[in-house]
Formats: sequence, structure tokens, C-alpha cells
Amino acid sequence: MCTRQLIGATVLGTAIAMLVPAPGHAEPYLTVRTGAKCSDCHSNLTGGGKRTPFPYIHAHDVLHDLQILPLPARVKSYDGQIFSRLSLGGDLRVRNKTQWSDNPDAQGRVRENRAFRGHVDFNETDIHEALLYGQLDLWPDVLSVYLDEDVTSGATTREVFALLRGVLPLDGYVKAGRFFTPFGLELHDDEGFVRANGGATFQNSDEGVEIGIMPGPFFLTAAVTDGVQGDTDVQSAINAYAVIDDVPVVRSVLAGASYLRQASDRYAAAWYAGTNLWHFTMLGEFVLIDDRSDTAAADDQFASYAEVDFLAFDWLNVRGIFEFLKVANQRNRTHYAIGLEPFIDVFLQPRIQYRINNAPGSEPDLNTTELVFELHVWF
Repeated sequence: MCTRQLIGATVLGTAIAMLVPAPGHAEPYLTVRTGAKCSDCHSNLTGGGKRTPFPYIHAHDVLHDLQILPLPARVKSYDGQIFSRLSLGGDLRVRNKTQWSDNPDAQGRVRENRAFRGHVDFNETDIHEALLYGQLDLWPDVLSVYLDEDVTSGATTREVFALLRGVLPLDGYVKAGRFFTPFGLELHDDEGFVRANGGATFQNSDEGVEIGIMPGPFFLTAAVTDGVQGDTDVQSAINAYAVIDDVPVVRSVLAGASYLRQASDRYAAAWYAGTNLWHFTMLGEFVLIDDRSDTAAADDQFASYAEVDFLAFDWLNVRGIFEFLKVANQRNRTHYAIGLEPFIDVFLQPRIQYRINNAPGSEPDLNTTELVFELHVWF
């Protein structure tokens, strides 16, 4: 059996056996910390995008925010509802990023594995992300139309689909339109190796059909989309996960697997898990890549991701990240990052993160360090 067939058979078997898609592109650690599935908090059942009433009602329990803004006693927070059948939401991320690097020597090389670099490449502030979400319930809890629009620069439709629920057993659903292919943890970082090199990012939504079931703590979905424009091939994916709550000692456990067929010569498989211990939340993902195309990405062999979050003072999330990309010919790459994310109030979160990017010394552009300040406003 060839490698890609083995990958497909293994992950498909795992997914079917577990009856579990991957958590969504919001913050997967919150799924693990709270024991709630992505479909509990997001209108897009595979995660990310507009929030359901649940995170508004239970915002303080989920986010552990400080609630320090001087709001008048009778002021009610926005709950997403415009009219009884129309709800709107959004995300705004304003970011300042500073990057450092070293000057290459006469051989065009730089020193590897450096926590700090010599000179500033740039410092820039921009609107990193401005997204608007809308949901129209034609038949509440049965048929709805969903829209995810990127207005960061101009207007780009990221997702637009019809969602039909209540017509399949096991709390099943059918989605048709344009959407992101569900794969892996779906971290909110398109530069991460498991996202960028795994083949599924938040820049490549596609038209197709998705079907899934959500019995109890389990979630299983399968999607078929159009694939590369202009050819006759299609892209397909299977995503599965379970979130088991009320587990002794660790409170909750996340476990899942994914399979992605991007084209006839590119496949990827992901396995991921997460759990809690005291104030710590831990996540990990491993993505196996089988790429037989003639592109540079064909050198990628596997990507891995590890994250540890610590809830300090019951309102400050401290995050540490390690990423590793295995590349042919010993051109491996790593990312290290540490960050602070205080929850100021229900709609407001600033962030600071320092990241170290390492690669072979012959690739100086990949050996950098970054300091990022971000203000995230969501509604």
C-alpha cells in the first residue's frame, strides 16, 4: 500500500470509529478549557465566525474577563440580534508588528537558532482583520443563510452558504455554498506550519457541499469542494473530534483526526488532542503531508504544533507555542512564541506576542524575530 493510501485508510478509519470535525478557527484552547464544542459557540457549526447566543450569555464564564469598563447599570451588552431572525457579528484586529533579522555574511548565511536578531526590518501598524458576519433565519433552527465578509481592504466574501438542520438523524446538518474546508485544529494563524503547510488556511475557501452529525460530545463532518479552478478534480475532507467534559482531574479532553485530499498528488492527515490540568490548558497537533507535486511545498514531510495556556489571576491568558516543520534535505524550520492575552471585557482583548522564527542559515529571510501588539474587538 502506498503512503497516501495508508494515510487515507488510517485517518478515515480513525474518524469513523470516533464519530468525531476539528474545532473551529476561533481559539481552540477555549474549546478545551470550557468543554464546549465549536457548534455551541458559533453559527458556522465547524467553528469560527459569528457567535451564537451561548458565548454572549456565558461570556464571563468562558472568557474570565475583568469587567472593568465603567458601564451604566442599565446598559445591556450587544447580544448579536438585530431582529428576531437577523443577527450580525464581527471581528476587528488592529496590529502593530516589529520584525528583526541579521545581515548575511559573505556566504549569504546567518547564525541559526537565535532568540534575538541584530536590526529592525520594519515596524508597521495596520488593520490586520476586519470581518462582518450575518445570519438570516428563514425557518429558525431549520434553514438559515450565513455570510462572512472580509472588509479589511475592499470587500471579499469568505463564506456564504445555506445551512439546513433537523432533517438528518443525530443532530445532522447539510451546508451548501462557499466555506472553509474543515481540517485540523484550525488555529487562528495562517502562518503556522500546520495551517500554511498543511494546506488549509483562512485564505482558501471554496464552493461545495458539507454534511455532518453532532451527537452529544461528538462531531463528524465530510466536505467535497470544487478544488483548483479550471480543472476537473475536486477537494475532499473528513474532520472528526470529540470533547469529553467532566473528566476527573483534567476536567475535559479533546481528541480528533482529519483527512484532506487537495488534489490527486497532494494529501494531508492530522491528529490532534488537548486537555486541562489545574490552570493549564494543553493542545497538540501533528500533520502528515504527502505531496508529489512539482512545487517547493513537495519538500514538506510533516508539521507539528504544541501549545500551553496558563490562566493567571483568572483573567490573564499566558500562551507558549512551539512549532516544527520537517523539510527534506535537513531544511527544517521551527517557531517559538510566548504571549500575554488579558481579557479586559466581554468585547475587548489586547494581546502581545514575541515569536522566534528559525530555519537553515542559508535562508536568512526565514531567520527572524517578531514582536506583535494586537487589539481584538469582537461582537
